[in-house]
Formats: sequence, C-alpha cells, structure tokens
Amino acid sequence: MSFVDVVVTYFTSQPFLVSLSLLLASLALLFSLFRVEKDRPRRRLQILRASFAVEVLTWSFLASGLLLCAGFVSLYKAGGDWVAIKTVFSISVLASLAIALPLSAFVTLKVPGAVARRLTENLQEPEEALIETGGRLAKRLGVPALRLLQSPSVAPFAYSVGGANGVVVVSEGLVAELDDDEVETVVAHELAHLKNHDTALTTVVAVYRRVLFFDPFIRLLERALYGEKEFSADELSARETKKPLSLASALLKISSGQSGARGLSVKIEGLSILGSSKFVRPPSVKQRIERLVRLDAEMDHEAVLHGGALFAN
Repeated sequence: MSFVDVVVTYFTSQPFLVSLSLLLASLALLFSLFRVEKDRPRRRLQILRASFAVEVLTWSFLASGLLLCAGFVSLYKAGGDWVAIKTVFSISVLASLAIALPLSAFVTLKVPGAVARRLTENLQEPEEALIETGGRLAKRLGVPALRLLQSPSVAPFAYSVGGANGVVVVSEGLVAELDDDEVETVVAHELAHLKNHDTALTTVVAVYRRVLFFDPFIRLLERALYGEKEFSADELSARETKKPLSLASALLKISSGQSGARGLSVKIEGLSILGSSKFVRPPSVKQRIERLVRLDAEMDHEAVLHGGALFAN
C-alpha cells in the first residue's frame, strides 16, 4: 500500500469525516451567532475568539493526520486499514492539541511581556495627575499591575501592551491636544484592551496568519477581530467613564492630528508584532463616532428609565 493509498483511506474514514464535520459545523454555528449579535461587540469578540481556536485546531488536526499517515504506512500493511486508521486518528487528535497549544501559549506569554519590558526601559512616566487617573481607572476596570508611560512624540496617539504587567503609552501630543475628559476616555479605552487581553489575542492571530498563509479565513478573522476589539474597548470606556461623546471627540482629534503629522514618524513603538496594516485595517473613525453617539443616546435613555424606577419606588 502506497502513501497515497494510506492518505485516501484515512481521509475518507468515518472517524475523520465525523470529526471534520463537527469542526466545520462549529464554525458555521459560530458564524451564525456572530451575525445575530450585531450590536454587542464584546459578545462578537468572544465568538471570534472561539472561531479562531476552532480554525487553528482544524488545521492542526489535518496536518498531523497527513504527517502520521506517512509514518504509519507499514502499520497499514501489517495490521490492516482499521487498526491503522484508529492509531492515526487517536494520535492526530493529541498531536493537534500538542501543536496548537504550546505555540499559542508561548506567543501569549512571552511576546507581549518582552515588548512591555522594552517600553518600560525606553519611555518615561507622565505627570502625576495622569498616573493617578490611570490608576483610578485601572482599579475600577479590574486591570492589575498597570504601568503608564509617555512617548515624546508630538503626534497624538495611545496604545497598550498586555502581559504580566500591562503598559499603556500616551504621547505628549495626545496630552497636549486633548482636554482632561478626552484623555481620561482614551486611557480607559486602552485599559479596556488590557482587560480583554487584546494584545495577546492579536499577536497570536498575527503569528498564525503567517503560519497559515494559505488560509483566507484567518485573514478575515484577523480583520473582524481588530474591528470588534476596537468597538468593544470604545463601549467599555464610554460606559465606565460615562463620557462617550468625549471619546468621540478624542478620536476625531487624534485622527486629525495624525493626518497632519505625515512628515513625522508616527509608527507606534513595539506594535509591529501585531501585524502589518496591509492585512489589518481599523474601523473608520466615522463609524466609531457614530456608534458612540448612538451609545450616548442609549445611556441617556437607560438613565431616564433608572431614574423613573427609583422615583416610582
């Protein structure tokens, strides 16, 4: 029996086909749930996380099965088709987990932490008032071990890097151009990224996008994840600070400031590990502002209902 015969026998066997069908059905179900949850970015982000995990597990399962078929040709000849199929299938399930989990764990635990340490070594802390604001927001959002740093760039921007010790970086240009409420909402937005572990997720997806370069679904997942994590962080910031319009104003100022600073280097320190802009495009500022305006109206409505309920009691 040749290698091709072994591959055909295994990949058309009942255990393999049932398992592959379950994995594909899981992806289809998750896609349906994603479409249903249109106005809940945090729930959509959770669904995308699960979809990514299933996608990686599927490819690991396929790859390990193919490799094991090559190693068990002699078993097919000696023990028959069914013995070989059961052996390859059992080891493939274990191997798929052994391939996916260690790489994901290494990227998640090591890469963001290394970037955070480099930033801590190269950047200084901002003024005490901003540190106090960041500490207060971090405590309310449940983000431990926060380090707030300031870039000397005159271009307005902010970003966060997760890991064991979360780091939020704001630029001097951001602090200079935004008022206190706007800065507060931007810091809260970045803390929301830390709370949701977005740095680790985006890094892992970017790594697997390079490994699975032939899979267009991974690229679609990466783009969807990028958009939903921004929407989710916007909403969490707006609800925590109760200032969605301040965040909308901040986004507009940041966008305008960066557009006018094209001659400057506005490349964000350390974030190249999160993927090229060729593949990852943020949602438009207009779209995010429109969502924040709707959220402001929704929060006002909720406040009226809550006040009416208290008055009735």
